[in-house]
Amino acid sequence: MGHPAHSFSLFAPTPSDAASRHRIVQVITPSRYSGAERVLARLVPRLEARGHALHSICSRHSPAIAEFRMAGLAIEPAAIGGKANLLAPQVLQRFAHRYRTDFFHTHLSSASWWAGWLEKFGGTPSLGHVHGFTSAIWHRSQKHLVAVSQAVKMHLVEQGIQGDRITVIHNAVDPTDIQPQRLPARVREELGAGPKTPVIGCFAHLSPKKGWADLFRAIPIVLRSFPQAQFWCVGAGPLRETLLAEADREGFVQQLRMTGFRRDVADLMRAVDVVALPSHREPLGLVYVEAGLLCRPVIGCTTGGAPEVIEHNGNGLLVPPKAPQALAAAMMTLLDNRRHAEALGRRGRERARSDYSWPGYLDQLETVYARFA
Repeated sequence: MGHPAHSFSLFAPTPSDAASRHRIVQVITPSRYSGAERVLARLVPRLEARGHALHSICSRHSPAIAEFRMAGLAIEPAAIGGKANLLAPQVLQRFAHRYRTDFFHTHLSSASWWAGWLEKFGGTPSLGHVHGFTSAIWHRSQKHLVAVSQAVKMHLVEQGIQGDRITVIHNAVDPTDIQPQRLPARVREELGAGPKTPVIGCFAHLSPKKGWADLFRAIPIVLRSFPQAQFWCVGAGPLRETLLAEADREGFVQQLRMTGFRRDVADLMRAVDVVALPSHREPLGLVYVEAGLLCRPVIGCTTGGAPEVIEHNGNGLLVPPKAPQALAAAMMTLLDNRRHAEALGRRGRERARSDYSWPGYLDQLETVYARFA
């Protein structure tokens, strides 16, 4: 269960003995389709190819359900959303009985909160997958946790979770996950950019923590040296009107492309020159790895999990958070020295393929799963 039959051709089955196979219910409670959701959609068919029996459930009425199904994931809506939903543990236990579940693998705080309560009172155990900087209270009752970066693990440890209860596994991604369908020239033409137009792309939810205010303060600085540059802002969120108003006020709205949510992110990402995500505290930054697979140099901040992905002057550049001048200087450096930018992009591809592969990720995850055997 999980994906249509054609999906399995992407992944070679891995032999394993029956004792190492598990019956797992993947549980997620999303408010939108973003990083954690993409990880789940990519994870399920690969676990199935290794012989595990997977069922996926999502909080009822979540806008992510349609996107999961577009991605090929068969996901079942369930009344498990909300921190005040006292019936959620009972709903989860019914799924555990229905599918003879060995354990839950939970994603996001509400899923982990209710699975933890169920576990605390003798129900099905759960593994909590921590995709961001969140309160440890949502995970205190779970048997074990997976953190997407050392930075996320340390954030949990600082809140009192014992370190030996947390395993760090960086998110995986490979070329089958992010496959452009159109030539860059076609994408640039669609968005009004020529073949030699300098283009900076930022791919993120339009929320303050992603550093959009810093990017918009940096844009006028860049435009003084690169007046033809464009800035593609790919994502939806509450800051859209505020950002558009600032761009209009500062006189660079014509250089801006606010695309909203796009399913063709791979096409857009391959068509830009640089990917910049100046998030103030990115948990890991899957976008940096995806950009690397497409040979694009990246710019991130020196905080959170970004330095675990970005090697400064190796596959990208790191700047302090909330530092528009430094961010502008980094963007101009890569636009001005295309040979250096291309070298960083090539190194990003090498690192993405070697350090963030699915086989290594799945080996680590199955080691954690063995705790529930």
